[in-house]
Amino acid sequence: MKRWLLLTGGLLIWAGHFLGVYLISSAADVWSTTGASGPRLLGAAFSFACLAAAMGVAAVVWRRTKTSVAEAEAWEGRVGLTGALVAAISIIWQAAPLAF
Repeated sequence: MKRWLLLTGGLLIWAGHFLGVYLISSAADVWSTTGASGPRLLGAAFSFACLAAAMGVAAVVWRRTKTSVAEAEAWEGRVGLTGALVAAISIIWQAAPLAF
């Protein structure tokens, strides 16, 4: 199970970020005005936490890949690292509208 979490961890964080930002923006639409800063700050903090988690997964996978000898583990590490980096880029991309 740990291998699967390292393999797909970044992508799972990205999916959680997408759901969380969607829920925050939906709640903000119902409970506050369009230009309110509270939901924007909450979304930015949530995005930052998800970005830190994705980078944490990338660091763990990178460390495990460097000590790995087996080719299968090295492949899993490359896939997990790619997924974590794609997640980090996607989280930044999804959080960019919060700045404007």
